[in-house]
Amino acid sequence: MAEVPADVLHEACLLVRRLRSGVLDDDQLGVVAAALDNLLPDPHWFGYTIDHEPELSEEEVVNRAFNYEAIHL
Repeated sequence: MAEVPADVLHEACLLVRRLRSGVLDDDQLGVVAAALDNLLPDPHWFGYTIDHEPELSEEEVVNRAFNYEAIHL
């Protein structure tokens, strides 16, 4: 994994926490999801942010997303 700046990691963790908070309306959820789409290189981040069992911490989600490497054929 390339070195990710601490402020980017922190921002991504905060966004994951907001997404999971349950207090956002649909518009706010869309804004947060779009921001995470732009920050996180893993296109599957949503699945293991919401659906992973056992639940991953915000830090685990963000680290997993930044460790993503696409398969190049």
